[in-house]
Amino acid sequence: MPLNTSDIFFISIFIVIIVVHELYNRGILTMEMLYAIAGENVTMYAILGIVLFIIRKNMYASPPPNPTPISTTLDADIKELKRDNLSIKNEITRMQNQSEWRSEVRSQGL
Repeated sequence: MPLNTSDIFFISIFIVIIVVHELYNRGILTMEMLYAIAGENVTMYAILGIVLFIIRKNMYASPPPNPTPISTTLDADIKELKRDNLSIKNEITRMQNQSEWRSEVRSQGL
């Protein structure tokens, strides 16, 4: 399994952290030495740079999601709504015709 650049970067950061931690625990590296090598601002900038690098890699690493085919579902829904609308119009027309027929029958006295 080949490693990409991001994996190599994370492994190297992990190794550096482990080495610095071990050197500090054994007394070889002291806080004064660390501050002499990299002051407080440099450490904060390094942490900020690593975080921004990780965020940038993660944002561009994932492919954009595939859009769902909305047009096919919308076409089916529109056709169904048109059919329902037509059936309602037919029902209203039938009710009006029936009402007119009843009023006409009443006016004739049948």
